[in-house]
Amino acid sequence: MVTTADTPDRSRAGKRILVVGASGFLGRSVVRSFSRAGYEVRGLVRDPAKGVRVQEDGGTPVVGDVLNVRSLEKAASGCFGAIHLAANPPSESDTVRVRVEGTRNILEAAGRRGVGRVVIGSGYWVYRGRPELIRENSPVDPRGESRINYDAERAGMEANSPGELDVLAVRPGMVYGNGSWFQDVATAIRSGKYRLVGDGRNRWSFVDRWDAGTAFRTVLESGKAGEVYNVVDGHPATLREFTDFVATELEVPPPVSMTLEAAVGEMGDAVAHHLAADRPTSNDKLSQLGWRARVSSYRDGIPDLLREMFPLDRRTRSGVGSAPVLRPVRR
Repeated sequence: MVTTADTPDRSRAGKRILVVGASGFLGRSVVRSFSRAGYEVRGLVRDPAKGVRVQEDGGTPVVGDVLNVRSLEKAASGCFGAIHLAANPPSESDTVRVRVEGTRNILEAAGRRGVGRVVIGSGYWVYRGRPELIRENSPVDPRGESRINYDAERAGMEANSPGELDVLAVRPGMVYGNGSWFQDVATAIRSGKYRLVGDGRNRWSFVDRWDAGTAFRTVLESGKAGEVYNVVDGHPATLREFTDFVATELEVPPPVSMTLEAAVGEMGDAVAHHLAADRPTSNDKLSQLGWRARVSSYRDGIPDLLREMFPLDRRTRSGVGSAPVLRPVRR
């Protein structure tokens, strides 16, 4: 049975898990979800200074490196499960190593330390865009960074041994929160610099950051070995609808469009095609495990999020009737 994010489960007291990449945008939500559910959470961080983030979310920071098997073994000691979310390498050239070699290193350490379940974080950009609802068995077409995530998934599944070492993969949709891609998009919309790729009729599938954390917990607890699970709120929306909604909440004009050809020249083929792809995605498989999004749609989550990100700074008002200035706050 899956408890809510804020309800500790006393039966889980003493159960220990390892989150690799625990100080990141998604890692923090995963640490918080497990800790609030009564787990003992170890959060692997490469930079000791980032350990405070793990502590703020209820975990215990452990300094280590996903590229160092010995440090992973030490961190994984006594854990029954591990989640791989590390994605920020010391240099851009190490991205493949962190995601793919890192997956193999975690699995090696898990095997040596008797860790029974490992979840590999990926993303829904591995799918080929299409108008039909995307499910876990839909065709894939990984490009750019999504190719790296897909290779990490495959490296994990090669080691899957149900009952001995269960390996599962999670493909979140567009995880929005205070940080990551949404911080950049909202800031660009507010400044009038954001441009849609194409006509904006392509659909994206969203999920609140903290709901994504509970989804990872659900998969680790109840998912079937060797399976992949999509994590979305189940309410896809066109990109035009989404960006116009953000603009309306920010009280600025809606963003203009650019052609796909122009976007390819400016952003590169992989990114441009990802942004223009149609990806209405299903969460039926995850829902069958008992997971439910607490924020059912971006329309419910975005308004409060924008107020958090751009709080009113009344000190900047020049006089009666002048507009308050919104200043971004990063977390």
